[in-house]
Amino acid sequence: MSDASPPAARAPEKPEGEGRARLVVALRALAHAIAGAVFAFPLARGDAVLAAACGGFFGALVAPRLARTRLRLGALVLCAGLTFATALLARWFVVDTSVVAPSLGPARALRFGDATFFFVALAGLSMGLRSLAIRRPGLAALEVAGIGLAFAQLVVAHRHGAINRPFEIADPIIAAGDDPTNFLLALGAVATAVVVLLLLGERRPLRAVLHLGVVALLLFLLLGVGNTMKLPEPPPGAMGLGLRPEGAGEGEDGQPVPGQPQQGDGDSDEQRNEDELEFQDELDTSSDQVPVAVVLFHDDHHPPNGVYYFRQGAFSQYNGHRLVGAVDAAADDDVLRDFAVRRTDVPGAPPLNAYRASVDTTVALLADHTRPFGLESPVTFTPARNPDPDRFRRTYKVTSAVLTADFAALLNTTSGDARWRPEDWAHYTQAPDDARYAELAQRILAEELPEHLRDQPAAQVAAITSWLGKQGTYSLQSRHAGAEDPTAHFLFGDLTGYCVHFAHAATFLFRAIGLPSRVATGYAIEEANRRGGSALLVSGDTSHAWPEVYFEGVGWVVADVSPQTVISPPGPPPDADLQRLLGELARGLEDLPVDEDEPVPAFVNAARSAFSWALALALPAALLLLLVLYGVKIWRQLAPGFAREEQRPRLAYRAALDRLSEVSIRRSRGESQEAFARRLRSASPSFERLTRAHVAAAFGSRRVPRDAHAMLGAVSEELASATPWWRRVVGRLTPWSWLRTR
Repeated sequence: MSDASPPAARAPEKPEGEGRARLVVALRALAHAIAGAVFAFPLARGDAVLAAACGGFFGALVAPRLARTRLRLGALVLCAGLTFATALLARWFVVDTSVVAPSLGPARALRFGDATFFFVALAGLSMGLRSLAIRRPGLAALEVAGIGLAFAQLVVAHRHGAINRPFEIADPIIAAGDDPTNFLLALGAVATAVVVLLLLGERRPLRAVLHLGVVALLLFLLLGVGNTMKLPEPPPGAMGLGLRPEGAGEGEDGQPVPGQPQQGDGDSDEQRNEDELEFQDELDTSSDQVPVAVVLFHDDHHPPNGVYYFRQGAFSQYNGHRLVGAVDAAADDDVLRDFAVRRTDVPGAPPLNAYRASVDTTVALLADHTRPFGLESPVTFTPARNPDPDRFRRTYKVTSAVLTADFAALLNTTSGDARWRPEDWAHYTQAPDDARYAELAQRILAEELPEHLRDQPAAQVAAITSWLGKQGTYSLQSRHAGAEDPTAHFLFGDLTGYCVHFAHAATFLFRAIGLPSRVATGYAIEEANRRGGSALLVSGDTSHAWPEVYFEGVGWVVADVSPQTVISPPGPPPDADLQRLLGELARGLEDLPVDEDEPVPAFVNAARSAFSWALALALPAALLLLLVLYGVKIWRQLAPGFAREEQRPRLAYRAALDRLSEVSIRRSRGESQEAFARRLRSASPSFERLTRAHVAAAFGSRRVPRDAHAMLGAVSEELASATPWWRRVVGRLTPWSWLRTR
């Protein structure tokens, strides 16, 4: 057969190749349209969002023609910049001049101006990115990055646990009773699909590997997004938090697992760490601004000193260097050491009297803790139903006997408890064998108090804490941890440290004059952070240590030190909207009041249903698409072995083209099948013979070779010798390589 093929032999191939190329261009334009809408969504109204989608689609369609012009790369970038400038000018002309605005009215002019701006701006941006990717394939990363940023900016406000943001997305979803996380899951599926649309037409193996990695990473994030979209986890072991490492000693329901070390096991590493309050020279709190719990107040309570103290642990036993957790189970019995599985009364809780009042709270933990905490002086702990197990680790109720009297009301009280044994007094008053503590304490009392108040325990406590507050400097960077007695090094040195230093110093000064005291840990949050609501957000940076003194008939009373000189200021207050939202989630969304005058819009319910369906179908659809692509690819290779004799040349030729396409060897546009075979003659002589067999069968020749399947095997062997192994492996792993076959 002659090498010169008649026009009829190659005419059917040209429309097929052009149709496939047009399909790829359309899919990429669709990806740009989706990205344009996503970019404009939080910035404009619905008509402008639609205009942005149309602009992105139009720009991506025009880009191939622009890329084929003789314009240089810099000129392409300049065209995109001029288009954006034109968008700004068009909006100014519509909105700010008297040419169009008077006839449309202010509202319509603004909407029309926004729509014009987003259409022209997104058209220019898409046109620039797409044309650059066509002209310089290595710049396709800019296109993918631009579309990725469009999706990222939509949910950037959701970071750091702000599940209530962005408001324009979260508010309608929450109003419909759903969780914004579901929307982000659906958005991740859409982003994955958009990137897949961008990458379907990739030809080169190395970039195909890169793109496959991008898709795999997006799918991996989609699979793990149920955890990453939750509130971020604080670092375990942070000072005073008592956080439990993930899964330690707990089952799937958050309950203790029998046979595993629990919080009360004295030989566990977890218990030893919790029983020691470490002094640190460089305390890093950069990752501590993470929500760890939300507290719901069922009773109104205004603490006398304006600070809510949530006690979780106590350190009262002096070990010769510092205070550690008490070994004696009878000591510090007002601190619950394990989570309650039923209503539990706290043995050492103070009585309700003229000094204290009962306050009920609900604590919903956002991070695992080793033991519960409660407001000031808990009386009872009761497990509660968890309204959102995907959000909260566990929920429990606390009844506390909170102090309502200030120190002035405690002037006539005595310290300690008349029922204590001598061992108890010794336990709570044991101090370092250093005379400087007693000397300093007596000097403070002489300087700060009039003579008639120097024997009053409450006045003594106030004088010592006031002196430390005036003389000390609060700083997270200090140099006391390496000393044999870090507290003495701090107190009789530069008086620069953080809460652990001040709490130990105050406690040792109290004990030096016979006041039973200890160091408590937990969280301290200013009352102002409640913002008048019933919920209070607890974050890691509110972790605190403070001294406590025991008064007869009153119990343990907070005697915190407030340094007047602060080098390391506290973090910002919590997001009020996030605090309110988490409080509502902890209370249960079914308990939220519904305003009958403002019913939930129908589109919100429709959006909620769409998000749920997208979440349920996104991952299965993506996996199904990959299975279909791989299935078709494998079948096209196996089909020649199962086909009838007259069909084998065509199917074997198609399978050979697929093998060539895997290593980016494809017939050029307008190139005949015979010319393509001659071009590959040196690399694969068998492909030329297979091409002749295919053409002969297509024209009905009676001299068609019967060994087409064997020719396909020879082509594969010759291709293996002529191309690197890694290119063949990449081609085999690319599921859509057969879509580029021509």
